[in-house]
Formats: sequence, structure tokens, C-alpha cells
Amino acid sequence: MALLASIVTLVVQNAQIKSSLGQIQGRPNILFVMTDDQPINDTMWAMPEIRGRVRDMGMALPNSYVSESLCCPSRASILRGQYPHNTGVVSNAGLQTFRESGEEASTVATMLRHSGYATGLVGKYMNGYDASYEPPGWAYWYAKTGGKKARLNNTVIDYKGDGGNWGDRFKAKAIGYLDRKTDQASDGPFALFFWTGQPHLQAGTYADRYADMYSRATLDPKPSFDEGDVSDKPEWVRNLGRIGDDERDQLRKWRRNQLRSVRQVDDTVGAMLDLLKKRGELDNTYVVFTTDNNTHMGEHRWFGWHGAKKTAYEEAANVPMFVRGPGIRAGSTSDKVILNNDIAPTFVQIAGESPASFVDGRSLLPVWTSTASDWRTAIMNERPLDYSKSIPPYHAIITQQYTYVEYDITGEKELYDLASDPYELKSKHAESTYADTMAALSLRLHALEGCKADVCRTAENGS
Repeated sequence: MALLASIVTLVVQNAQIKSSLGQIQGRPNILFVMTDDQPINDTMWAMPEIRGRVRDMGMALPNSYVSESLCCPSRASILRGQYPHNTGVVSNAGLQTFRESGEEASTVATMLRHSGYATGLVGKYMNGYDASYEPPGWAYWYAKTGGKKARLNNTVIDYKGDGGNWGDRFKAKAIGYLDRKTDQASDGPFALFFWTGQPHLQAGTYADRYADMYSRATLDPKPSFDEGDVSDKPEWVRNLGRIGDDERDQLRKWRRNQLRSVRQVDDTVGAMLDLLKKRGELDNTYVVFTTDNNTHMGEHRWFGWHGAKKTAYEEAANVPMFVRGPGIRAGSTSDKVILNNDIAPTFVQIAGESPASFVDGRSLLPVWTSTASDWRTAIMNERPLDYSKSIPPYHAIITQQYTYVEYDITGEKELYDLASDPYELKSKHAESTYADTMAALSLRLHALEGCKADVCRTAENGS
């Protein structure tokens, strides 16, 4: 009976989605804009195009999370629709594993390409990419390395000695792709992944014309910034020092650079939207904006030169999403808990196909079109590998109200009631009044650890 009810629910939802999409001329296009290490909630005010033409013309999803708070694992999860423990990419050195395992040969890109989409990636791919090859599934490819080189389809370009800026190069290639000036693009639907490497933490990569902007911007610290009492926190937080004046000055400079950097991204997005509108394609295009992970800027005393991520705290794991497109009501908001694992199956459903059997996530179309009658109530954020001395490996479960963390080696725990403590200032793990809550969350977390496909979705649903 439960299976029959699920099938009926799915059929009804699909019918509702098709009805809400209306009469669309051809399959929708996809423009997926993803920044790198962006504290979205603190920098969106510098992105008027995204705010006004994506968020306000579509839907805001504030309860969007990543399954691991780190660049390479997050990107692999987006491409495959899986938790990191299933992609095998659990660190920023995971690209080789991704290739050698064969998983790179079966991603959302290959699925969309097989469905007839003109797929393109412009920007940053995954950490460690060296421009020596073009991954499967992409009709158009322009990706940078960690240095001065990029690969344009079958050609490697060395920008050594070139005074240009990556943001401007990305813009030129993205606009050219959308304007059908490349041999690889077709007249059919397109799916462009615009994965800019901006802003990152220090955000030193922006064009000179932005250098004088936001020169008076302040850090505007949260209550969790340089947290005074960390007696409730795990040992790795208690071992962090307080943030001094010099460090505050450095963080303030980084914030100003972040604002300049995301403004350049925003201007590029505005130009892409203008072009799509001129071509009459904007209304039939899903425009999705998010970041690969958030980053600490001194919250809970945590920041660093190479990125203070890798945690289940809101500052690292929460990555708000904004989307506009067919069937999405302008100015709407959804509080549903969503995950980067959901992006691949969503795009595959947009293409009219069914997600691969290995996918852990679920299509977001019922959420985007406000037709979701049943949805998950929890997700897992994990750090499954002990590859650095700063933070022990952990598994965490996140719901609309709670974040519960279990550290695998130390045995430490954290529990935050986000309804009363949104800045996660006081862990409730030792309070007897939360004992039952913690026990229930622990059981659900253990059900998610090591899960695959349907098992993951069932555990996320709490059933």
C-alpha cells in the first residue's frame, strides 16, 4: 500500500508540474550559475542583477545545503547527484579518483548531452584540473587550471604574460556560447554551467575597473564572530585563538574583495540575461544561482588563508539558492530543505528523462513549482575522511530546526536548535531536555551514513 501511495503521489506531482509549466515551445534551457566559496547572505547586496532578475523574478530557497562543505566534493555531488561517500570524492584532491572510478563518464552532463542538450561549461571545473583533457558530456568546454592555463575544447591556452582577468575571459566565452558563435552549440535547448572561480576567500580575482568599489564596506560581523564562550564547542574550536585587530583588518579587506569579485560575476549574469531576453529565450530558461560551499569569516573563531569551510555550521554548509524559470512564481520562497545532490536529477527531469538509478538526490521541480506535497525533512552533511589536522571527520544531520553533529574519532557531539539559536552559539547536546531529540536525530543520522539511492531518500524522509 505504501508503494502504491508513493506511485500515485509521483504521478500526481508530475501532472501538476506539467500543468504549472504551461505550454512551452520546446524543452527549457538551463543556465546554472555557481560561484566559489561565496558567503551569499553577506554579499548578495553587491549582486543587483541576481537579486532583481533571478531571486525576485523567481524563488528563493534559503534552506539549501551542500552534502560536504568543500569545493571538489560539492562539485562532484552536483555532477553525480550523490553524497560524497558514494562519489568517493571526499577531499579537494578527488578529481583523479573521480576519473579513475569511471564516475566522470556518467554525470548530469553526459545525461543532458544524450538527451540532445547543447551542454557547455565555462569557468572552474574541479580542483586539480590541469587542462590535459576534456571530460565526457560537454559540447563546449572552457575551463581554467589553478595556474595561467585554460582548455578551450581541444586547445590549451597559456595566458602567461597576459594582463587579462579570468572573469572577463569567462564572460566572453559564456556570451559567445549563448550567442551561438561556437561550432559546438546547436539550435536545440542548451545547458550552460557557468562555474566562475570567484569570489573565493581572499577574492583577489576581479577586473581593475572594480578596484575602487566597496572601499568603505565593513565586515558587519554576526553574533558568532570571534565567539567568546566556546566551552560548549568541540576541542578543535576550543583550540582556536581569538581574532585580533590585524586579523579583523585582513577579514575586512577580504570582504571588500569578495564584494568586488561577485559584482563582476553579477554584471556577467546581467549580460547573459540581456542576451537571452533579446533572443526571446529567457522565459523558457531555468536560471539557477548558488555557490559550491559557504565559508567562515571569523564565525566561531574559524577562518583561514585557504578557506575556512569543512564544517556543518551554517556558515559553511548553508548555500542559499535562487531560481527563475517556467512555472516558478515570481517573488516566491520555499523553506524546504534541499541539497546539492538534487541538482543533477532536477536538470535530468527538465530534459524529460528519468534520473540514473545511482542518484541519491531528488528533482527540485515540485519545490520550484510549489507542487511538492511530500518532501524530505532532513539531509546529511559529512566530512568522511580525516585528511587534515584542523577538524576531525564527522557526520551531521540538518533539519529545518536542528543541526546535530557526531565526530567520528573524538566521539564529541553538537546539537543546535536553529529556531531559538540561529547563530549556533550554544550547543544543547548536554541538556537533558534535548535528550529525546538528540536520540531521534542520532538514529536518523546513522540511517543516512553509508546510504545509497532509495535508502538515502527514505532516511531523509524519516521513514
